[in-house]
Amino acid sequence: MCKEDCIKATRYYDEAKQNYESPEWYESPNCPMKFNPSPNIAPTDISPVLISGDHYNKETKRVLQPMMFGMIPHWHKGDYKTHKLSTNNCRIEGINSSKLFNIPLKLGQRCVVVCDGYYEWQAKNSGQSKQPYFVYTSQKNIQEKDPNCPEKLDEDSTEHGPTVLMMAGLYDKWTNIKGEEFFSYSVITMESNNTLSWLHHRMPAILQSEEDISKWLDFKHVGSDDALQHLRPVECVTWHPVSTLVNNSKNKDTKCNKPIDLK
Repeated sequence: MCKEDCIKATRYYDEAKQNYESPEWYESPNCPMKFNPSPNIAPTDISPVLISGDHYNKETKRVLQPMMFGMIPHWHKGDYKTHKLSTNNCRIEGINSSKLFNIPLKLGQRCVVVCDGYYEWQAKNSGQSKQPYFVYTSQKNIQEKDPNCPEKLDEDSTEHGPTVLMMAGLYDKWTNIKGEEFFSYSVITMESNNTLSWLHHRMPAILQSEEDISKWLDFKHVGSDDALQHLRPVECVTWHPVSTLVNNSKNKDTKCNKPIDLK
């Protein structure tokens, strides 16, 4: 999903202005990494996330900022790729006691990861390769098998074409010895419900409604404990099997998330 599509897909209704607004796209001037749209986002790749405009004292309520997938530990020194921790996911059960995630949580550094969907691998019998699936939000009024199909957007409407997946996350800022700022995030995960437990025992914390998104982003009025209590497994998802092309994070072909027939 490109920058323009992401902005359109994350429009929201501002009660104070009584109008639909677009989030402001913001890129940190000191960050050396840039966003490149890809159907196969892997750890250390850059993707857009929503945060509250209050983090930057912006007039707009929401900001879209490209950040790196996989939080860089705040205590890490050296090259950002060498911390050797798996930080792409954050288990909701241990978030308050986590040395890595507790501080961003208490600072209100909550974000919403915006994407077309995510990949999950179904375990097979011993000796068989895992089958990848693309999981995404159930679509309305468009062909469900293709979540990337284009649709003209009405600037004054709540309909934004294909519905994007919104996942709750936490983010942090890390600065290297050169003074360069790296913004990175982790996706919050929880136990799967009956909808997805056949595929994997864990699933991301998906934000299903505009109210869910607003509460998660509003760190000034919604405390961290209250925000976490609002996260629940949802059923508003669908899926299809995809090619094993996605198994290699270097593959960025658009075929990665296209449906295939299982034989």
